[in-house]
Amino acid sequence: MLLRTGPNIVLLLALLVSFSSILLSSSVGAERWCANNPKDTIFRRLGTKTPYRHVMNKDVRSIATVNGCTVSKIWGLFRHGTRNPSKSIIDHMRTTLPELQRDILEHGHICRDQLELFERWQPRVTVEDAKLLVREGGDELFQLGQRIRKRFGTHIPERYDEHDFRFKFTKTERAEYSARNFSHGLFGRDEPIQYPEALHRDPVLRFYKGCEKWKKQVKQNPYSYREMDRFGSSKQMRSVIEKLSKRIGTFVSPEEVHAIYQTCAFETAWSDRDISPWCLLFDKESISTMEYNEDLKYYWIDGYGYDLTHRQACSAFADLFTNFNDENGPRFTFYFTHSGTLLKSIAFLNLYKDNEPLKGESMRHKRKWRVSHIDAFGTNLYFVLYGCPDGTQSIALYHQERLTNIPGCPEDVPLCSYDHFKQMYADRIEQCDLSAMCYEPHVPSSEKDEL
Repeated sequence: MLLRTGPNIVLLLALLVSFSSILLSSSVGAERWCANNPKDTIFRRLGTKTPYRHVMNKDVRSIATVNGCTVSKIWGLFRHGTRNPSKSIIDHMRTTLPELQRDILEHGHICRDQLELFERWQPRVTVEDAKLLVREGGDELFQLGQRIRKRFGTHIPERYDEHDFRFKFTKTERAEYSARNFSHGLFGRDEPIQYPEALHRDPVLRFYKGCEKWKKQVKQNPYSYREMDRFGSSKQMRSVIEKLSKRIGTFVSPEEVHAIYQTCAFETAWSDRDISPWCLLFDKESISTMEYNEDLKYYWIDGYGYDLTHRQACSAFADLFTNFNDENGPRFTFYFTHSGTLLKSIAFLNLYKDNEPLKGESMRHKRKWRVSHIDAFGTNLYFVLYGCPDGTQSIALYHQERLTNIPGCPEDVPLCSYDHFKQMYADRIEQCDLSAMCYEPHVPSSEKDEL
């Protein structure tokens, strides 16, 4: 109910009756809401719009040599940095939120000093700027490149050479400039890098764009959103709507609550100096509820909800094995892509998989699948192939720049045998035929009516 579909009319009528009594009873002498430590309240609770500074690893100690084994190759997927919202969210920022701003200033129950932040607020973006990389996003990738340089030092050549490096980005401004900022941080200068042609439907960087079967059977399938819809009618979500309506001084719909949450997230991600006033409307319980709603969406659309969703990521990992198995291929491969690629790849690897699927009846507080942690802006997933003194090869996975155990590999050692790693994925890579996997027969409109 919250994002995709229209609101449940019966639920809305019931909420309106409830809120009318709440607002009438609190109109005189009501205690004003004052957000306490708002930066801590929203920390790592902003879903896929969480800024990378919330999850980054500042430790830059060398990992060029581990247990005597030395880095041989690196292959990684990098989500673009912080961007502007989509056109639909910008529309809400420019139309819906100014109306709610007036309600807050005239009828809201918010403490005086925080009310002043709403008085000064105004939309900062236009639809022409939709989804463009912002300065903070460029800084995220620039600094990420710097930290990787510090960790691997001289094991990464100081100058670009097309035989050593492969940089590639999707056909989007935000991915391209993330790549350029990253390379600038990695080399400490602008290098004349040769980028391959950017593809909108890149079979490695954005494989799902060409997967018609996934689009129709998962992304466009109303049934895929059933748990999120169910959660939209839950007691926890009704509580969020009630709290925000009381603080704003007027009834707010689920769609408006979502717009508030998204604006809070984007305006927070844009800069670490200020906090969006819209974040002040949330307490920890209510923003955690909004976060869980995000987790449900991405679990079922980009994660473990359907096998096809993560099976198709075999295309990206086939590229990894091709590169690591080729002694003459580039040693350092850096791909710049999007949330959909990172989440499907995470699920392909069986990372952050809960014992039971996420459901919408009520919020599961203890869970591994938290997109605020695993898919922030600038999220990265890179593999390092190490050559060992005994002639063998080992592999390590770093997620958000932290050493991360690969499911199926021993948990008590930092490196996994590369031969073992290859064996774990041999069948899935061998059977990786995207054309067959993603084929969706065209059904003429007359036949659709009969189905």
